[in-house]
Amino acid sequence: MLLFLCCANAASFSQRVTIRVINLNGKPFRNKQVYISGLSAQAASNQDERLKLTGKRIRADLSLLTDSKGETAFDLPNPVPAYVYVRPLFSERVWDCSCLLSVPTDKLLQKGYIFVSDERKKPKQSSQPRAGEILFVMVRTPLWWQLLYPIAKG
Repeated sequence: MLLFLCCANAASFSQRVTIRVINLNGKPFRNKQVYISGLSAQAASNQDERLKLTGKRIRADLSLLTDSKGETAFDLPNPVPAYVYVRPLFSERVWDCSCLLSVPTDKLLQKGYIFVSDERKKPKQSSQPRAGEILFVMVRTPLWWQLLYPIAKG
């Protein structure tokens, strides 16, 4: 009987996911809006989930704000979806990122997931994700792009 209770109790635990948003130097972004999709029981296509987070009217399953450490967290539903879709909201003019990730939950829960907005840049060694964590490392756009952005976007 005790073995059954232990197994039943373990199956009911939800899996916590942390999202951390920092710059290349490790400084956290506080009060950063983060949208999450892919958590509802109705399975939607990859494209539909992406549209929910990139359309004119965002229809996210969750809308969270980062704290003073650049972190926010949520619990995965049961059963755990194959992917979660995450988008912190950044100005493309200043930050090199449209920042929409499709994160495989198996990889996320085992070793974490890191996204560097400019893959030519390397974050600090201490800036590595933990199991259950999605880490966004943001890189600023060059000044010339910030000045030309209004012209480029028309």
